[in-house]
Amino acid sequence: MNKLVKGSIAGAAGIALLLGGAGTFALWNDSQTVNGGNVQTGTLDIALSGSGAWADVSPDAADTTWVVATDRLVPGDTVTFTQSVTIVATGKNLEAELAYAAGSIVVAPALVPYIDITLTATKTSGDATIAPAAAPDTYTIVPVAGGSSVFEVVITVAFDPATSGQIGQTLATGVNLTAASFTLVQVRP
Repeated sequence: MNKLVKGSIAGAAGIALLLGGAGTFALWNDSQTVNGGNVQTGTLDIALSGSGAWADVSPDAADTTWVVATDRLVPGDTVTFTQSVTIVATGKNLEAELAYAAGSIVVAPALVPYIDITLTATKTSGDATIAPAAAPDTYTIVPVAGGSSVFEVVITVAFDPATSGQIGQTLATGVNLTAASFTLVQVRP
């Protein structure tokens, strides 16, 4: 290789080294650590409290007991399943909607027009507030100071008394609540 080419390569390498080091030239600088604290997250949880109970609340029922394994629903009957739930809700801007999960209560197709299922909820203890939400069978839960509150949730199954003929007779599973579940979903205030 001739001296001119070697000199050109060496000069280019030197210029590249000088340019590469230009970004590392330091001037005065300083930094300061801010003690901003630790940001914590809230909680939203629902748990069953004890076992649920069935009752016959039909206006003309002589006996209010309802044994789901042996009693049979007939037009005009209204039965309830009552379950206590504990909700833990903490967070500054926390609101949640309590409902029953869509599809978790299954009504036999022949009975769909004749069965009315509703959900009601009331607070029995704790600091949260509860109010009906815009959606049917849904309640808005708002914690006041955070923590745990207990609610009584009632699923009501009403069989239309105007059901005629033999509609819905002898169904092994007229209304299936074996997988009935409650949902608690955060909403923004």
